[in-house]
Amino acid sequence: MKRLITIAIMLVLFENAFVNAQMSAKYLPEKPGKWIYSSNIKSPGIEVATFNKNLAGLAEWLHQNLPMFSNPKGYDLDAWAYPIFNDRYKLNICNYAMRSEVIFNFQLFLGSGGKRTVEPPHFGFYVNNTEEGHGANPNYKYFSKEEYDPGQVRNFTTSDEKAINEAVIKINGVFAVYPFVKELAPGVNFYDCGMGGYGVVVVFNPDRPDFWIPVTLRELADMYLEFYTSQKDEFLLPQLKKEIAELSEEELNAPAFYGHDEHFILKANGKNQDLQLMRYNPDYWDRILPPSAIQFMTFPYKQFSAEELEEHKRNNGYPVYLEMFLQEIDWEKLAGMIMKQR
Repeated sequence: MKRLITIAIMLVLFENAFVNAQMSAKYLPEKPGKWIYSSNIKSPGIEVATFNKNLAGLAEWLHQNLPMFSNPKGYDLDAWAYPIFNDRYKLNICNYAMRSEVIFNFQLFLGSGGKRTVEPPHFGFYVNNTEEGHGANPNYKYFSKEEYDPGQVRNFTTSDEKAINEAVIKINGVFAVYPFVKELAPGVNFYDCGMGGYGVVVVFNPDRPDFWIPVTLRELADMYLEFYTSQKDEFLLPQLKKEIAELSEEELNAPAFYGHDEHFILKANGKNQDLQLMRYNPDYWDRILPPSAIQFMTFPYKQFSAEELEEHKRNNGYPVYLEMFLQEIDWEKLAGMIMKQR
């Protein structure tokens, strides 16, 4: 038995040594790299040019202030600003500023020569995007002749189409908010998604009104009534009215929270159960500033354990770059990149 245990231990040690040797041969972790920044936001116009300038300034601040960006080793850091296309997004009054996603690609140097440019390790963050930093928005469809039943389309007038789209704008603007954990710095909040330490950091102007505001259960019920009425839905509308009638006045007037054990249309409660439902506050934006100004940012956040970091390095041959970013970033100084009136 002792001999078997000894052999087993030797096999484990040999396997670990073999894997580590493979990883060290696969990548060149000490080879100096370079910083590369580009923008894929190509639309014409002065406002777009100004937005690109602001994004480039933000990226350069990160480049100058984080060692992993200013002195890359083992990779070329290929950073990109991408546009987020969605014409419907502009229809909601809460959406004012231009938005973008900034991605950091860690193009690892290979021991065999060249770089890992296909699916390299990467992470990113969002600028001015009201649809990030919280749970998913609903995805009710805007009016579309291609997607609606032909018989149903014949019953809709132009006025009906307008009513459907206005209802969709409202209902799709509601989302669940993750629990607030702590303030990392003035104008920097951390929210926990509750999935193994994963969360999100929101960077904002603390001198402005709250960026998220509560929705009462009654307000949410009215949004659903407006939507299903505009749809002329003869099956779901009566069911929705039945679900609303089962709610007390006290509950209807309370803040809305996600989930209901018995309802399948209005899946919300006013009993402080589960995640709170909110919408983005249109008054948060400083509209004296142009849409190209950076006023709101959301970053991924993960509280890694020492075991997770070690396992990732052992299995992949490179560290968790998001964790390095979170260790190096000065959130208070980053919050200073939020633009304000002078």
